[in-house]
Amino acid sequence: MKFNLTRIPHTMEARYLARVGSLVCLICLLFAAPATMAGSIKCWTNKDGVRECGAVVPPEYSQQRVEVMNQRGIVVEVKEAAKTKEQLAEEARLAKLKEEELRRQEEARLRDTILLQSFTTERDLKISYDGKIAVNRDIIDITNTGTRTLNENLENTRTKAANYERAGEKPPESVLEEINSLKRQIKDNDEFIARKEEEIKVLKQQYEADLKRFRELKGITPTKAAKN
Repeated sequence: MKFNLTRIPHTMEARYLARVGSLVCLICLLFAAPATMAGSIKCWTNKDGVRECGAVVPPEYSQQRVEVMNQRGIVVEVKEAAKTKEQLAEEARLAKLKEEELRRQEEARLRDTILLQSFTTERDLKISYDGKIAVNRDIIDITNTGTRTLNENLENTRTKAANYERAGEKPPESVLEEINSLKRQIKDNDEFIARKEEEIKVLKQQYEADLKRFRELKGITPTKAAKN
């Protein structure tokens, strides 16, 4: 059994009449057939925007918002409309953002714990980072020494190839291959040194960030830090 209770009102008078009509229809429902009385009354909105009520929700409106009323016309349950694909996608996006935020918070908490457990004073922190930077600089120095040797070998090999050419001979393949090999090694060393320089830059940035956080966790103000 269906009843059109209200259509979309456009004036206050229309809204008043719609409410009166709804009440009348509801009373009719309450005194309807025993089959209806035995169960609950369900109300939904049809495709024309008209509110309808009955014992069973038509299949085409089963995914919409449905109000369930008892025999006294009191809403006892509200079944919200099924969520659209867009709504589900938005919920998934927000859930992912929340998960990422929780992960960042946990990582930050872990970093704080490690920072406090690893260092007792600012001096300890500085010594640690200075040591890491010094190791990288030593590696750069060693690599630069190797590069200088490679450049000397390259120059000697090029001279050897030039001697062959001045004698009117083609340089042996082994000499040409050695030249190419030395060039590759020099290039690799230059790129390696560039990466180490970048690591030193990052270490300095990390030190400043860790020092700032260490002071925050220890409650050390810039004034106190300067005195120390």
